[in-house]
Amino acid sequence: MPPVLHRRTLLGAALLPLPALAQERWPSRPVRMVSSSPPAGASDILTRTIANALQEQTGQSFVVENRAGAGGVVGSDFVAKAAPDGTTWLTTNVGPQAIFRELHKNLPYDTRTDFRHVTILGTLPLVLIVGRDQPFRSLADYIAAAKARPGAMNFGSGGNGTLHHLTGELLNNTAEIRITHVPYRGAQAATADVIGGRIEGMWDSLPSAAPHIRQGNVRALAVSSERRSPAFPEIPTLVEQGVAVTTTNWFGLAGPARLPEEIVQAMYAQIRTALASPAVKERFASIGVEPVGSPPEETQRYVLAEIERYAAVVRATGVTMD
Repeated sequence: MPPVLHRRTLLGAALLPLPALAQERWPSRPVRMVSSSPPAGASDILTRTIANALQEQTGQSFVVENRAGAGGVVGSDFVAKAAPDGTTWLTTNVGPQAIFRELHKNLPYDTRTDFRHVTILGTLPLVLIVGRDQPFRSLADYIAAAKARPGAMNFGSGGNGTLHHLTGELLNNTAEIRITHVPYRGAQAATADVIGGRIEGMWDSLPSAAPHIRQGNVRALAVSSERRSPAFPEIPTLVEQGVAVTTTNWFGLAGPARLPEEIVQAMYAQIRTALASPAVKERFASIGVEPVGSPPEETQRYVLAEIERYAAVVRATGVTMD
């Protein structure tokens, strides 16, 4: 079972007092929000939404800087090595912070010690989609077809070692089927092949898949989260359909290790205020992200638990970067 992350009540967050020292020190200069993902994706949208809210709240400049590459390793490494003064922050996710520690033997940073995790901004389920011309009308149909033709069916993902890849392999292991993984250079290419009928299906993030689901280009068979997504309440979870698999992508805010505690708490207070605002909640909902706002100590424990969890998943599924 995945570690439990408690969502905080976000209303009234603006009433949290800031430590006097933090009020004096932060933010007194422009703040850089580093996104470890390319522009236009869910992580980038989330980063810009939060940065805009923080700028309005504080009157200080919050600048988004995309440092994509190696699945998030480039941006993560940049922030890990930044000065711990509260002017450089990282928006990151389960891949570079948890999964990659087991998959990449030569990461340039240590995910356990090189970051101060402040909060989980939000969570996002994955969705299993198949082409509209495929015969599967349910997860049971999909699994039955895979059992009838072991290894003949394919599922795509945006690359080896991604959460999408791991989720597909967990489904293989748990349902005792063998659907062959086909890695692509990004989810868009995989989606195009699902729509075109060249592969049967794929695991995709909900924001990426949502337009195609709404347009009827693909059929959604399951979401990977514990609960159904408020954005698509008609799509059942894997667990509801008898497959005990749960994975959720999360988006966190972190800074370099050794950040002064008063700056950590000041940033957390501002983030909670941002997450409580109607504009941010509406924007998050539009891309299927559920806001969280977990406090720093809980977040630090959660990320460490996720590292251990996905190390076990990588070993159990035999996933490699080859």
